[in-house]
Amino acid sequence: MMNDSIKTLFLRATTCIALTALICGCASTTVIRSKPEGATAYLDNIRLGPTPQKYSDTAILGSTRQLRLEKVGYLPLNTVIRKDEFKIGPCIGGFCLPVFFLWVEGYPSVYEFELEPAAVK
Repeated sequence: MMNDSIKTLFLRATTCIALTALICGCASTTVIRSKPEGATAYLDNIRLGPTPQKYSDTAILGSTRQLRLEKVGYLPLNTVIRKDEFKIGPCIGGFCLPVFFLWVEGYPSVYEFELEPAAVK
């Protein structure tokens, strides 16, 4: 009898931890900022809109995205954003269900880039 109670409690706890990690752990969000604000952001050649721009995805650890910022009067900026910050939620979930280890890295909360003024002709 006691053995069944312990199994049930363990199963409930494991399910709760796994669901929490799934809900909280798979998505990663960042804010892309530029100086000056209002630059048009393109991620993997898809227009996101003007900065500051909030971006979220469920890509796995080590993912890299190509970022381009454009603003009239400034040189275009080509760079990358990548998931390289440790996240505790998926790590905890990974002990219950190893697939969650794929999301142990996330984006930094903010990326900030300074645009260089274009040369005047």
